[in-house]
Amino acid sequence: MKYFYFVFLCFLVSGGIHAQRLYDSLYFEMPIKEAQLFLRENSKKLKNIELGKGTSYAFRKSSLVDHNSKLESINIWSKTNLTLKQASDYLVKTRAYFESKDYKMVYAQENWSNPSMVKKNLPCIRFVDPDKTTVVEMDPRGQGSVYNIFVTYYNYNWFLKKARGEE
Repeated sequence: MKYFYFVFLCFLVSGGIHAQRLYDSLYFEMPIKEAQLFLRENSKKLKNIELGKGTSYAFRKSSLVDHNSKLESINIWSKTNLTLKQASDYLVKTRAYFESKDYKMVYAQENWSNPSMVKKNLPCIRFVDPDKTTVVEMDPRGQGSVYNIFVTYYNYNWFLKKARGEE
């Protein structure tokens, strides 16, 4: 009987390895109810995420994006409202963070570090992880003296299909 449980456990673990992880224990196409439960059970931990020295991002209730009751993408944003200078610092520090984790920057607007100059109809910066399983986009949003930085995690294959119009 112990052998059966061991084999069953190995099967469960190996099944999870192939799931494309978006963030922490959240993975692409996981049942949205499981993702919401993870968010509730880890709410304290998920309200102070550092993506670069001096940055603080947070999950919100609307962070989980689903389609057909499956997790499709994750949105997190700066924990507090930022000034223009702080938003610029967040962009620089968060970009450095992802690059230190060997994410490859595949797209950046010319004025990516200046939120007031970023074209709103295009992503600010886009990265791909080393295993080509996750696409990460950073976008500043706001105007005047109040800004937020949004970080969105997508499944790499889903993102490519969507970009090609196949999804």
